[in-house]
Amino acid sequence: MTTTTPSGNSTAPLVAAMVCTIEALALLALTLAYAVGMARDAEESLVRSLASAALFVVAAALLVAMARAWRAGAGWQRMATLVVNALLVPVSFSVIRGNGVLIGAPVLLVAVCGIVAAIAAGEQR
Repeated sequence: MTTTTPSGNSTAPLVAAMVCTIEALALLALTLAYAVGMARDAEESLVRSLASAALFVVAAALLVAMARAWRAGAGWQRMATLVVNALLVPVSFSVIRGNGVLIGAPVLLVAVCGIVAAIAAGEQR
């Protein structure tokens, strides 16, 4: 892995790192919610809940790696950040429809911030 300094805007990589960190923390909070549901025997399917929780932990670990890469000035995380946040945009609309604006709007806001920050960071060379 090569480390380079960000070209141009030094704030954008920091914002992108913060967005990845926020998303990782949100996934860990969802994992905790699943764990509480499983402990209270409130989940419909234990296997499905365990699989979801495991997926959330893996995704959170990847987001933490992306945040660290943004801070280190690596180059691989830019496209990953764009893809993750672009996928969150339609998810946020589904969350708005299903759970309300108070939950879905922050998801949309974080996703848009991640996309804008990753684009603004530009190619790291």
